[in-house]
Amino acid sequence: MELRHLRYFVAVAEELSFRRAAERLRLSQPALSAQIRALEEELTVRLLDRNTRSVKLTHPGRGFLEDARHTLAAAARAQEGARSAGHGLSGTLRVGLIAPVANAWLAAILRRFLKRFPGVQLSLFDLASPVQLQRLRAGELDTALLRPPVGHADLDYRFVGEAQQALAAPEGHRLARQRTLTWKDFDGEGLVMMHPTMQHGYYDAFLAACAKAGAKPFPVQYANDIQTKMWLISAGFGIAPTTATLSEVKRPGLVFRPLPPGLPPVQTALAWRRDDDSLALANFIKEFQL
Repeated sequence: MELRHLRYFVAVAEELSFRRAAERLRLSQPALSAQIRALEEELTVRLLDRNTRSVKLTHPGRGFLEDARHTLAAAARAQEGARSAGHGLSGTLRVGLIAPVANAWLAAILRRFLKRFPGVQLSLFDLASPVQLQRLRAGELDTALLRPPVGHADLDYRFVGEAQQALAAPEGHRLARQRTLTWKDFDGEGLVMMHPTMQHGYYDAFLAACAKAGAKPFPVQYANDIQTKMWLISAGFGIAPTTATLSEVKRPGLVFRPLPPGLPPVQTALAWRRDDDSLALANFIKEFQL
């Protein structure tokens, strides 16, 4: 049994006339009659009572008509869904991101994308960069906003933004009271840092600048996510360099100060699997321009 058999049967059942149904379907009446007989033989049940004057649905035919309509409607939805997805107009994109990019810049991009492609659903996941890379390569994410390096041949990426680093310190800390900082000021200071498995090289430039000035800060607490790191700093556990965009979110007990000059900006990359041919993904990538 094929979808065409269902369309033929529905046409006859709605018209209650093989002649009118054949005209509607643009088939010859004998061909239509043969298709309905073949359908009944396959189902081993009589769907229509017909004679030279009338056509009527049998009791099984009335039940089959309802199911046939549902099946044809489902097939039409599937066809439209496939066509829409093929043009990048529907579907779901699983987007990984790091907390510092969850700001007004990203919000504007997402709003613009959803306005252009309202049929695409975005599922957002706040994850550290190394975790994003793992899930992206495993097919559990479609794209990822993370810190470079990306460093995998099966992934492609582009740089989509950059930001300066700033010092995050608890309110009342001696460095929070200073308007201008030098690298020597960090000597002996306790740092709240992301766990080494989550860092992705983020602190390297800061620690190198401190070492060059003879300063030796040291880790006193590790966190597994940005929100915990910021809470620990506000609670007085230590200080830390962080992306300046985090200062846009006001947190009680937390003060941000400019770091001494010399650090390169923190870059954000958008990464995706090189072999992913999703048009929805391609449309999403186009929204990001430096």
